Amino acid sequence: MALASPPTVAAQESTTLDVPGLDQPVEVLVDEWGISHIYAETEHDLFFAQGWNAARDRLFQLELWRRQATGTVAEILGERELERDIGTRLFKFRRDLDQELSHYHDNGIEIINAYVDGINAYIAQTEADPSLLTPEFELLGITPGVWTPEVVISRHQGLLGNIGAELSTGRRVAAVGAETVKALATYGPGDPDLELDPSIDGMALSEDILGVYDAFRGGVRFRPEDIVVASRRGDGDAFAMLEAAAAEAARAVAYDVEQDIGSNNWVVDGSRSASGYPMMANDPHRSQSAPSLRYWVHLVGPGWNVIGGGEPSLPGVSIGH
Repeated sequence: MALASPPTVAAQESTTLDVPGLDQPVEVLVDEWGISHIYAETEHDLFFAQGWNAARDRLFQLELWRRQATGTVAEILGERELERDIGTRLFKFRRDLDQELSHYHDNGIEIINAYVDGINAYIAQTEADPSLLTPEFELLGITPGVWTPEVVISRHQGLLGNIGAELSTGRRVAAVGAETVKALATYGPGDPDLELDPSIDGMALSEDILGVYDAFRGGVRFRPEDIVVASRRGDGDAFAMLEAAAAEAARAVAYDVEQDIGSNNWVVDGSRSASGYPMMANDPHRSQSAPSLRYWVHLVGPGWNVIGGGEPSLPGVSIGH
């Protein structure tokens, strides 16, 4: 695998790596914006290289997601994460894996397995050379674990989660009736039937019935004591102040998020644009974070020439062209 990246716009550094698992040579060009352009001669190598490259750039992020997907966060953060792990294992995928992978693409089984193999190939490199690991691993005293296709699809399925909104609507209907809820909320342009199914006990909806579900879907939060070397934990009082401020900010926006969150698409006709061409915009409403929940890449191989953003844990491109 040939890896070229520009330390400056004017100069490039090139490295050739021997990565077990590739069938043919692959070229990865990293441009001045940090976007990788991956050129491969086979589809397998294209997605293997994408997985390898994503792990090279985002390994700690991928490790956290792997632990969230496998219900093993409590192994590193203790009992406070036990309910999360219980929820994860309760909701884990248990059906035909090959059938599931084939839903995403005709070659879904091969593509996702190649992507996972690429991630694991980079993890194997870190085992041989621990200096490749980012500081977060040292701070927590952990090493990355092996990926499987189940981790990939669990991350994808984690993007789906309107059950909280459904429960909230159900509680309101149980309290004041379907027609009142419909009059106070906006459901246009449709006219949904909000009546509860006769088999549902409306009074029971007020109970904390989504406890383990909410626990496994929540973000991982670290505390100073999670850092294994006490001298590197920083100021505990400063952490407490930041945590309190973050909690207050979350409460302040919680209602707006519940009411307004949602993806959207819109199109402008060419007759209204300066170029005369139509314009399409998409807004997936992903949270802002560091590292980002989006990972940009350009994939070029047999039958593929796509560029755009996607989840670092998923092969291919979610939004692009």
